[in-house]
Amino acid sequence: MSIDTCSLKHFTKDPKKLFALPDDELLRLVGRTFEAELSRLKRAYSVGGNDSKPSAKSPSAILYGEDYDEVNRTLVGLLSLKWIYNKQYEVFVGNQAEALRLSRESFEWIHKFYTESITSPNEWYALIMSIVVNDLGKDDKLAEDYQKQTGENIAHLNHDMILLKAVRSRLVKCLDDLTEDDRSDIIRGMELGADFNFGQLAQAENAPACLASLATMRGYTRSFRLRFSEQLLDIAGAAGHLDWTCAKKLTQSNYDAYRTVYDAGISIIENGLSLRAGYDLVLSRRLDLLREKGFRSLNLKNEDDRAFARVLCMSSVADLPTAELYSRVWTTLEDDVKKPLRKSLNIDGSVSEPAVQVTYIPALITQAVYATGPGTTESKERALRSALRYLCKVMTAPGKPEGPVSVIERNVLAILKDVVQSPRFREDPTILESAAIPESFAAMTE
Repeated sequence: MSIDTCSLKHFTKDPKKLFALPDDELLRLVGRTFEAELSRLKRAYSVGGNDSKPSAKSPSAILYGEDYDEVNRTLVGLLSLKWIYNKQYEVFVGNQAEALRLSRESFEWIHKFYTESITSPNEWYALIMSIVVNDLGKDDKLAEDYQKQTGENIAHLNHDMILLKAVRSRLVKCLDDLTEDDRSDIIRGMELGADFNFGQLAQAENAPACLASLATMRGYTRSFRLRFSEQLLDIAGAAGHLDWTCAKKLTQSNYDAYRTVYDAGISIIENGLSLRAGYDLVLSRRLDLLREKGFRSLNLKNEDDRAFARVLCMSSVADLPTAELYSRVWTTLEDDVKKPLRKSLNIDGSVSEPAVQVTYIPALITQAVYATGPGTTESKERALRSALRYLCKVMTAPGKPEGPVSVIERNVLAILKDVVQSPRFREDPTILESAAIPESFAAMTE
């Protein structure tokens, strides 16, 4: 039976054969299986980037003859699964910077996790499907199709919630190919993802209140593990639109952060760990990593240290020179910015005192700091200072959505694209400080 006549489901009966396929054959197999879903990803928005790209054809170019950012990100996540299964460590780490490179020991843990957690053809198929559909909510047309079918406008919601609502309305047809148990597990994982985002916790982007969704997973460990499996591949493919030859973003520091999220989640789900303690586990492991590199100790019981720890997590700071740069800026930040920012970064989130989640702030800060490329230390410090002033402005802005809101979401993606990625910002980063404050939406209610 040829590859052209075999289905993906057929290949998942023998994952060794599936992952022995050459990359282009594997991509075409997945492309045929999920043609409608990948077509949606062609329209999906992306944060972009300015990195130079490999000369090799991208996954998207192999399938469609041109580059589509979200298609490439998704399919590099798929290829990462192949590299993990085949224990192709050198391919996986590829162009990762040596100082940030994922260790062999960590790669071995990942390989063992996938090969031991996924034990049936149905689970392999469900995982591959979850990789493909994960970012469909970034396609504006999915929200439009939902509105046509239901009359409800959901365009303002985050892409995870858009996807969940579309799936519940049977707009994502591929899920009908799953067994009832696997479909239920994927939807339960999507329900978790609509309120709780692995990446947002890994980067301390959200608030402790957002971890409440993990408690609802008690009794559904398999569903949580499937969701984690998909999210780890999501970060593996996160730079796939810029470099499709390796899992560039699944560096050691990002692995450590996601592994901590997994450990925190399992502890909350199975062992009853508190939400604040689960959140601070993420912060403390980032600090442990930096302390091993020679950075000063921080005390999470101290509000100033804890707020700064969140900033370090938001920016995935993993080396001593960068940590010291951030420390210089933080310690010299003017009081009228630092004090309210410190307070905001320490709010857990409740109806009486809502927390503010600034979505896309990790990308905004890191792209701001490196907007000038190699640049000078002084230029990076100026850019970071402006980014923190803007973060303070967004987090402390008055007003909130109606109702019992415990976490307010303000999305800075438009500011990232229109201001930070503009030529003007490279010349004068202070223009960010006068950027607009995004509209407020309810990220969590009680």
